[in-house]
Amino acid sequence: MSVQINLGIIGAGKITTRPLGQLESIQALHAPDVQVKALCDVVPGFARKVADQYGIEMAFEDYHEMLKDDSINAVTINTPTNSHKQIAIDCLKAGKHVYLEKPITINAAEMKELLDVANASPGVFVAGSNGLFQSQMFLFKKMIDAGEMGEVYMVSVDRAASLRDGYGKGIRKKALNEGISKHSASHNVEWALFMLGDPKPVSVVAKGYYKEGNTSIPESAREEDDDGCIAMVLFDNNASFTYKAFRAAPMRDRYDMKIYGDKMSVEYDVHKCYKGDQFGWFYKDCIRMYRKDDFVNMQEIDPHFDVERGHIAIYRHFFDCIRRGEKSTISNGERGLVTMQILDAIEKSIALGGRQVMMEDLK
Repeated sequence: MSVQINLGIIGAGKITTRPLGQLESIQALHAPDVQVKALCDVVPGFARKVADQYGIEMAFEDYHEMLKDDSINAVTINTPTNSHKQIAIDCLKAGKHVYLEKPITINAAEMKELLDVANASPGVFVAGSNGLFQSQMFLFKKMIDAGEMGEVYMVSVDRAASLRDGYGKGIRKKALNEGISKHSASHNVEWALFMLGDPKPVSVVAKGYYKEGNTSIPESAREEDDDGCIAMVLFDNNASFTYKAFRAAPMRDRYDMKIYGDKMSVEYDVHKCYKGDQFGWFYKDCIRMYRKDDFVNMQEIDPHFDVERGHIAIYRHFFDCIRRGEKSTISNGERGLVTMQILDAIEKSIALGGRQVMMEDLK
C-alpha cells in the first residue's frame, strides 16, 4: 500500500532555505508521494513568508498547533539544539515520523531520554548527519568492510571557516550549545564511529579555543561557546579519531576527512566536493586514495565516481523508511547516543584544561 508523506518542517531558517538546503533537497528528489505541507517558526510572520515563497500550504508559529493536523504524518526539526529534545519527544508522541537535524541534543542524558521515546514509538526516527548518508561515504565504508584498506586505525577531520564567512561575530552563550566542539563535531564524531565499525570509546583529550585575542582566558571564566577545538578520541579496538576545527579563523576555508588503513588510505576534501551550483554532481577532484604497492612503495589513485552533497540522500533514506514501514538501521539514534557521550567527554576535557577524560568516569 502506497503512503502519502505530508511533511511539516519546524524551523524555517537557513538550514531549511539556503541553497542545497532541505527544501531544495526535497524538491530535487522529484517524489510524487512527498509534499511539504507546513512550515513552523516562532518568529511572527516568518513561516508564512517562507511558505508563500515555496508554495507551501500551511504556516504556524506554534509547533503544537501544527502537530494537531492529522494530515501531517512526518516532521523535520531544524530548531536550535537546546530545543531539540522536547520538540522531538512531542512529535513522536503525536504519532509523527521524525527527522531531527544535528546536533541531536545538548548532552547524552537528553539523548538517552529521547532515544527511549523513539524506541517505544512506532514511527521512523532518523537523527543523523546528512553528510554520512552521501554515496561517497558508503563507498568508503564498503571498501573498509571488504578489507580493501586493511586495518583502519585512524580517522581525522580538519576544518576551518575563514573570517569572511562571518563566524565568530557575536557572543555564543554556553546555554545555546553552539560551540564548534558540539555543533560541527556532532557530525564528524558520527562519521568516525561509522567508518571504524562503531568501536567503544575509551578516553578523550580536548582543548578549546575562543575568539581572536581571547584564547588565553580560562574556560571556567567564559560565557561563550568555543570557536575552536582540538580533540583526540581513543577506542577499545586501538583505533583513534582526531578532530581539529576552527571558525572565525585567519585561514583559508577547508574541510578534510582522512581515513588511514595499513593497506590504503583515503583523503576526502569535503569542501571541494560541496562546491558548485547544481545537484546530480559527479566527481570533481575531491577524493584521493593511496595504496601500498610492492613495486613503487605507494600508488596514488585518482578515482572517478558520482558524489553527493546537500540533504538529498538523508531525505531519500527517511522517506524510504516511511514507505517501507521500517525503522532506520543506519541512524536511529543509537550511534547518536555514543556521539553525545563523546561530545560530553570533549566538553569536560576542555573544562579541565585539556586533561584526559576516561569514558567510564562519565557513567
